Amino acid sequence: MNKIKISISILWIIFTLLFFFLGLRHWNISKESIPQFKISKRPLAHSGSVKILGADVDQPIKDFANNFNSYLDEQNKTSKNQNRSSAFGYWLASLTAVASLIFEWTKR
Repeated sequence: MNKIKISISILWIIFTLLFFFLGLRHWNISKESIPQFKISKRPLAHSGSVKILGADVDQPIKDFANNFNSYLDEQNKTSKNQNRSSAFGYWLASLTAVASLIFEWTKR
């Protein structure tokens, strides 16, 4: 066997494994998400309401939590899609490296 052919084959095997595991890493990252923002309960909040100039004092934090959680949902969805796209791209590159390895051994 030709030493150059063996060296090139080892390189293709390294690329195959590298791309496969990078794809696997992105797939696993796509399963992670940022948790929702939760408002802490105030002690004795159930015993009465507090209003300042006629507005409920807790309403601004409730509005913030709803808006922020909507933002987090969108970011989680985007991150999941980006990481899954990256995983498929790496797996395609891994298959291409395998095909190149096969072509290296079948060419005359």
